[in-house]
Amino acid sequence: PMSVLGVLFGGMKRQSINFVLLSFVAAFMKRAEGWSLIDVLYYWNCTATTIGFGDLSPKTQLGRLLAVFFIPLSVVTLGEVIANCFAYITSRAAAKAEKDFIRREITLSDLEYLDVNGDGRVDELEFVTFMLLAMQKVDMRMMNDLKHLFHALDAGKDGFIQKEDLITLRQRKRLARKMRRRARHWKKWYENEARSFFS
Repeated sequence: PMSVLGVLFGGMKRQSINFVLLSFVAAFMKRAEGWSLIDVLYYWNCTATTIGFGDLSPKTQLGRLLAVFFIPLSVVTLGEVIANCFAYITSRAAAKAEKDFIRREITLSDLEYLDVNGDGRVDELEFVTFMLLAMQKVDMRMMNDLKHLFHALDAGKDGFIQKEDLITLRQRKRLARKMRRRARHWKKWYENEARSFFS
């Protein structure tokens, strides 16, 4: 398992090209503005963190031109590094919460809640559905969509999807297409007949 510090350095490594570019621009700004190294680092920090006190800003034309590239690049680079750290922290917290949830004991009240069909027993599908919903891997709307999809594919309505169901569905689609073509044909025929009758 990686530490937050490891993730921080990993994020900085991934942004190394940006850091190199920023270092070159900062060196040019230091020379153009006549700043000390401390001034450049202070400006870089205030800019990247979007604090922007305004007590140190470029005065020369070259310094201002360089700032046009320096400011957005430094904000984006630091933002990416911080975002990586927060993503790591939140994913670790979520993984720990999931482990704790899975390890906890199921109580009688949980069993009653899990028993969706009320037969006094919890089958595998009921258990998996409950766990996915409880861990917020899916929401109820998605589960309902998946149930509707299953029932649509279960042409025999026997609770299973089989090869025969898929063949039946394909035949139904072909028949529906054929009927739509016929309906369009007859519609055109009636329109033509009506035109010729009223002409």
